Amino acid sequence: MTTLDIALPEGLTAERLSTQHPFLLVHAEAGVPFDEWTRQHRDALRAILLRHGAVQIRGLDLNKQRFGAMGKILEPEAIDYTGGIGPRHLVEDDVFTSTDLPPAVGLASHNEMSYGSIWPMRVLFFCEEAPESGGATTVCDARRMFDCLPTEIRDEFLTRGIRYVRNYSKRVPYKTIQETFGTTDREQIDAFCKKNNIETQWLGDDALQLRQYGPAIRKHPETGDSVFFNTLALWHPAYWLDIMRRVYPGAPEPQTANDLWQDAQYGDGGEIPFTVVMHILAAYEEQEYDVSWQKGDVLYIDNMLASHGRKPFSGKRSILASFRQPLKASDIQAD
Repeated sequence: MTTLDIALPEGLTAERLSTQHPFLLVHAEAGVPFDEWTRQHRDALRAILLRHGAVQIRGLDLNKQRFGAMGKILEPEAIDYTGGIGPRHLVEDDVFTSTDLPPAVGLASHNEMSYGSIWPMRVLFFCEEAPESGGATTVCDARRMFDCLPTEIRDEFLTRGIRYVRNYSKRVPYKTIQETFGTTDREQIDAFCKKNNIETQWLGDDALQLRQYGPAIRKHPETGDSVFFNTLALWHPAYWLDIMRRVYPGAPEPQTANDLWQDAQYGDGGEIPFTVVMHILAAYEEQEYDVSWQKGDVLYIDNMLASHGRKPFSGKRSILASFRQPLKASDIQAD
């Protein structure tokens, strides 16, 4: 870790997590109640976040209930995860497991819920139980990702955008309609999707296709920075087909486009080449930083300035998440 090169408000101490990355580690004062400390430093932490993208907070006496309360102090409004793609479950009010995928599976870097018409501007993670081995949460500067992509890849996404496609059927073992929407009632699902700019196409009694559209690059509403903001790597078969084969070895191989769990395409329906996705995945791996966990740590992320992912692990690990400060796509512009 390196000494911080900026002045901090009185009462805060922090270090750079590395010389190559902007992310910070903030040390809380020993013995100060979590709620008092959070209220005292809330504005300063928000300001720091806009510059650095992600802040790890260490030293607070937290459990999952206190973590939930801390999230409400920092960012009072939470976002509903109905319609989200990730396998996770609710453990407390507005607090979820970070992911329910098996330990041997990693997660590529992504911006939370960036495929939708509304997403959380702030993501908080809490270490309830530190991993025995591995299990780092990765963070990647979305401004740096924008800058490092080859011009031809970036321009293609700027021109064409992204179409995110999901399929639900008996052939898809990943996440059911019920698990995604909390219901199987067509009218309720169609109403939710219409409200959230999701196209629905019922392909049978229990088969559903969803389509969502968005840019791959946006401008941050507060800083004005251009950011690589999307979930295309996670959605593309170049990435997740290998996960499917390892996690669900008995699952049938996709035979048609309607058998794919999910797919990321160009906004006009054109195929995003595997080579483009592999280049993006390699760029994430080159640019990301591995955040190591200690019990009680909190990771506070600006979801548009930094993407996040997960490294595989062994043994026990419990990282919880809270998604806060909803932002509507209609309130900001693409780049």
